[in-house]
Amino acid sequence: MTEKLNVMFEESTSENTPVGTKSLEGTAQLTSIANTIAQELIKTISSDVETHGEMFEKSKEDHNAMDDLVKALYDLSVVETEFLKELGEDVLNGMLKSQQSKRSRSKGKTMTIENYRNMMSGAIAELLLRDVLGKPKAATGYRRASGSLEYSDEEIEMYRNDQDLLRRELRNVQSKKSIEKRKEDFSEESERWKQLIVAEDILKSMRVGGTSSRTVIVDKTGEQLKAELGDRDVNDLKAAEAKALLKKLLEAAGGEAAQEVEHRDE
Repeated sequence: MTEKLNVMFEESTSENTPVGTKSLEGTAQLTSIANTIAQELIKTISSDVETHGEMFEKSKEDHNAMDDLVKALYDLSVVETEFLKELGEDVLNGMLKSQQSKRSRSKGKTMTIENYRNMMSGAIAELLLRDVLGKPKAATGYRRASGSLEYSDEEIEMYRNDQDLLRRELRNVQSKKSIEKRKEDFSEESERWKQLIVAEDILKSMRVGGTSSRTVIVDKTGEQLKAELGDRDVNDLKAAEAKALLKKLLEAAGGEAAQEVEHRDE
């Protein structure tokens, strides 16, 4: 590790001790492989900071930038993953969630070299697991550009595991609400407004931690919403019906969450 790269990190503290992943079959072997590749990539970055510096800096704050950096510097297709293919899909999905949690925890800590290595290892492990599962990351930009406000199960899972991404998407929806409300023909009965309200409350219900007293954890919002709607299309709901439905879902998740709907109505 060169001094030039080392000074780009914070000093190590006790809070950066890596947290072990859940002990699932194959996890130890996957972690060992990911750690070895991460160490190699850090040496590559260290050897040419001028070339990789911009991507490196972005990778410390953004999961997608980290993924891009890993794929740019290493051909993961040559990694031996036969041991993963022998495991059941449930085990692999469990490992995937564990690695996503590992990455989120690491990003929230002081960015020491040890913590960065741990975060990069999680990124490598996640990319290998996604390849075996045939689950590439959802292309979030396409759906946003299309104007649709419906979230796939993959996207909901992604937002749950990346609170920074969730906050950005929530701000995006709230910005769309502000634009919509400034329109001369604005109406709370419009289809677009109802979609924005539904999207905002689904995103708010997935927030975890933080200082807000109204932040809650909801594990199965999508499933609950589908169960309540039944065969009805959300676009057919009137504003009052949509609010009542959202309030019911949020109350089921916890009393504090229900206050979000009341706050919006004030």
